[in-house]
This record gives sequence, structure tokens and C-alpha cells, in this order.
Amino acid sequence: MAAYFFDSSALVKRYHPEVGTADVNRLFSEQHSRHFIARLAVVEVQSALVRKVREGVISLSDLDIVRQRFLEEITQRRLQVVRMTDLHCRTAEHLIRQYGPQLEQPRLRTLDALQLAVALEVHQQMQLDFFVSADKNQCKAAKAEQLSVLNLTQA
Repeated sequence: MAAYFFDSSALVKRYHPEVGTADVNRLFSEQHSRHFIARLAVVEVQSALVRKVREGVISLSDLDIVRQRFLEEITQRRLQVVRMTDLHCRTAEHLIRQYGPQLEQPRLRTLDALQLAVALEVHQQMQLDFFVSADKNQCKAAKAEQLSVLNLTQA
């Protein structure tokens, strides 16, 4: 049974077609696969979809449809939402200190570091098969943290 952790940049591709959507849908179609997200991604995905409305990429009625589909996948536990704790914040602080100051290292933004911190905990508990992201810097940091990465920026 494969286990995947999706950051927001990858997960939004499930609800709006773009480069990498076919890869995300393929992972979701794998029988018995498990799909984890940080609680933060619930907010971030909806924010990204609303931004697509503002940019004229999708309509308000399309937003309602894809938002409902997203929330249904959470309710049906097709997406397993991982509660965030103080430990995740401390781990994210460590990740930012680790990767932020050096120019040759990947730059890790706050919300990306939080999602990576959650993925690292899930990995410790049950061995993730892949950390899935469409953010190249986050992918670099995840690799440096010894996670197997599916980088959708190269999709």
C-alpha cells in the first residue's frame, strides 16, 4: 500500500488541470494508496482556487464545484488530514534555520517548511513512499531530509 504526502502546490493540481495533474490523478487512482496532507493544506488549496477565480482562470460556479469535491475527499478520508502541533512548528523552525541562510541550499518558505515538518513526522510513523510537491525548493529540502520526492515541477 503506497503512502503519499501532498503539499498544497501538488494537491491543487487534483482540482484544477495544469502541468502535473495527470501524475497526481495517477497516484490517487492507485488501489489501496494513502494520501496525506497537513491541516494547513486545507486552507492553502482553497486559497489557491480562489486566486484562480480572481485571475479569471475559473468561474465562481467552478470554484464551488471543485471546492465541494475537495472537501468531500477529506470527508470520505480519501485525503487524510494530519493535525498540526507545536512539534511541527519547532521542526519547521529548524528546517528554516537549516536551509534558509545558505545561498547554495534550497530556500524554504514558512508554509512550505510547516508542510514538510508534517510530512517528516508522517514518514517517521509509517514510512512515506513519496513526498509530492510542485515547488522546486521544497523538493530540494525534502530530498536533503532523506524523503523520496516526486517533483511535479519536472512533470
